[in-house]
Amino acid sequence: MIVKNLKKMYGEKTVLNINEFSFEPGKIYAIIGANGSGKSTFLKVIAGTLKPSEKPEVILENKTLAYMPQKNYAFKTTVLKNVMLTAKNKAEDLNLAKEYLSEMKIDHLMNQNASKLSGGETARMALCRIFLSGSDIILLDEPTAAMDIESTLLSEALIKKYKKKTNATIIMVTHSVNQARRLADEVIFMKDGKILESGSSEEILNSPTKPETKEFLEFFSSEI
Repeated sequence: MIVKNLKKMYGEKTVLNINEFSFEPGKIYAIIGANGSGKSTFLKVIAGTLKPSEKPEVILENKTLAYMPQKNYAFKTTVLKNVMLTAKNKAEDLNLAKEYLSEMKIDHLMNQNASKLSGGETARMALCRIFLSGSDIILLDEPTAAMDIESTLLSEALIKKYKKKTNATIIMVTHSVNQARRLADEVIFMKDGKILESGSSEEILNSPTKPETKEFLEFFSSEI
């Protein structure tokens, strides 16, 4: 996937300004940066859920795309039916939906009304739902923000498994440097709506070249 001319302004303030960036299949990209750096805006413009200030170009190369926002929605039906909303083949995907719910340890809730789930349980359900879509490009906006440590690690395992199984491109906004270290093949550091530095996880997290990246990593590396 190639994105070009992603720009978003609120009044005279520019919150996103990315000329061009390419994402490769079979890789997990972690987007890091301080609050207000443009991370979520980046995903929303790619997904088409936020109207940009100029006409962007998102070249999908015949790939399918799915987006999981930070605030997940639970439809007023069972957990299983919520997950099955993205199924392409109801009969074939049913077992896979149950498998995902089991891996996320919420299979015992599959017949419960999803509106009664906790925030962390809703996030786990939403992760199952987006992966059941089988999309080639997955956009995740802080998917584990509402989860405890156990749920976070379960989610990370499912993310890695999906990438390995499908060779998908997974682009994930995360507030956790350590999560980026655990998961990402590539890391993108954003500041003031721009990509300030990008490269392999090892390069960016261990030997960044920009002083702003170094400062951010030193401050936030203690987070889970």
